Amino acid sequence: MKSSNLLRGIEMLESWFRHSFIYVFITQYINHSVVARAFEWIGKVIVDSKVASILRAFAMRPYYPDGSFIYRLLEKLNRKSALFRDRMALYLKESFIYRLLSDSKAYRLITMLFVPMAALYAFIDEFGRKVFGNSSWFGLWDEAFLLASILYVFLTWFFNQREPLKITPVGAPMVLLISVTFCLFLINSTYPKLGLDGLRVIVQYVLWFFIMNSFITDDDKAYLVLRFLVYGGGVMGLHGILQFIMKVPTPSHWTDAAEGNTTTRVFSIVESPNILGSIFILMIPLCFAMVLQRKLGKWERLILFGLFGAMGISLILTQSRGAWLGAAIAAFVFCISINPRWLFILGIGGSGLLLVPPVMNRISYLLSPQYIISSMTGGRLMRYQKGMEIFRQNKLLGVGLGHFGGAVAMNNKDLIPDTFYMDNYWLKTAVEMGLVGLLAFGLLVLILVIWSIRSVKQCKDFDTKLIAAAGFAGMCGVLTHNLIENVFEVPYMVVYFWIIASIVLYFGLRRKSHIPGTHVDNKVH
Repeated sequence: MKSSNLLRGIEMLESWFRHSFIYVFITQYINHSVVARAFEWIGKVIVDSKVASILRAFAMRPYYPDGSFIYRLLEKLNRKSALFRDRMALYLKESFIYRLLSDSKAYRLITMLFVPMAALYAFIDEFGRKVFGNSSWFGLWDEAFLLASILYVFLTWFFNQREPLKITPVGAPMVLLISVTFCLFLINSTYPKLGLDGLRVIVQYVLWFFIMNSFITDDDKAYLVLRFLVYGGGVMGLHGILQFIMKVPTPSHWTDAAEGNTTTRVFSIVESPNILGSIFILMIPLCFAMVLQRKLGKWERLILFGLFGAMGISLILTQSRGAWLGAAIAAFVFCISINPRWLFILGIGGSGLLLVPPVMNRISYLLSPQYIISSMTGGRLMRYQKGMEIFRQNKLLGVGLGHFGGAVAMNNKDLIPDTFYMDNYWLKTAVEMGLVGLLAFGLLVLILVIWSIRSVKQCKDFDTKLIAAAGFAGMCGVLTHNLIENVFEVPYMVVYFWIIASIVLYFGLRRKSHIPGTHVDNKVH
């Protein structure tokens, strides 16, 4: 009875909202206003132009992996090893251990949830460090998890010859980056220990793209990972609001002394408002896209809408200007991808946020002479200038992996006493890896962006387009945030980024048209 009453209450709220002034104003006045008609006319002119026609043809270009040498090689390996794998699978199924495990519900649950647990990477890492402290044994958990996940997807392929090999256009430039990074480690590491740690920071976490690309074979798996990501981000959003209510103390070094006192900067479990804001850049668009899903139940829609609001409020409370910029870029890309008219609402909402005193104070201080002076004497601008000087002196190969500007260098100041934290991941990469490494990284990002756009354009239905556009928007926001923060220095940020990249490419390139009630694995063609 209580459940039915609550459901009727939700339906009444929905009906009230649809008849409210705000809803009517947005859907009726804005959509039929002179401004909306002007935008529509301009849009029609642009869409009908020759340039737009060329761009559409470019965006709709399909991916043909069978033209790839690597694809043909892997397919040949798949065929040649099929008989051997069949025999091994038969021996395995006859074993006592297999029969014992296959009948266990716990085992089936673990195999289903094991790889998707990567979506809760931040919780495992942060809580584990608090429980186990700085234990060297716990520090190996992410390597063990990575190896176990690689073993899982390998065995899944090994014992299932019908499972198609899944390659994407991002794989080749990613292998190139790994190869370039390894070569730079061999030829340009003054301190091999730092070079190895710098290599691991780049290579280890991008491997999650290959793992998720192999794991996600149907919509059930994709949405399971998405729910873990969004609900995890929502919990952080609620926790951030709780921190603000409880007025958790903000360390003084999080704000410029010349800026004066600010309110609490929330950081949830990640101990950095900037990184928390970057997590929200990824999760908020995904959460909003899921709220708009046509087949979503009312209960889950209500919960997700609440989490969306919590993350949005916490994003503001981080007071991270870099995260705000990244979120603005993400929102812009999402609106352009789904409905450009939403840009009008986005503009109104962004203007409204400027009326919030803490937001306005943070932005106005950024434009003040005091900020320029402070930043040039001991802040970002001074560090950028110094970073550019070092880059000019080591243009081709850089100073060495792990030797400048990141967590590895900062944790080894006994070896590199003059290092400092570089609040720009791209400049930090240029200094460490030179033009060779920067170009390899830039090529990977460029190809990812191109094929993400194509994925959004080639999605088969509106629901999947929402998810692909949201994932791509979040990635664009984080790439922007990296211009003023070392976002990719945080392991779980890299993991989240590449997990979402694999989901975007799944929905756009590898997923077949969805038949209601079924989930069909898709072989790329």
